[in-house]
Amino acid sequence: MPRACAICGKQAAHGSNVSHSKVHTHRRFEVNLHAAVVKGQKLLICTRCRRTLTKDARLAQKKAKAARSR
Repeated sequence: MPRACAICGKQAAHGSNVSHSKVHTHRRFEVNLHAAVVKGQKLLICTRCRRTLTKDARLAQKKAKAARSR
């Protein structure tokens, strides 16, 4: 099973390390995956999807805090 985000499908990309002498060697850019419980299932999701899933809760807290300070 490839290491990919269960929500958006993002997976490792490839590129090159470039040294001072301009020698290119192959490398992989791995995805920043985290184990998280989503709707009762434990999934590997990327940080962008994890932030988006909790966005509504963060905005609600921010609005409640602003209302209390007024």
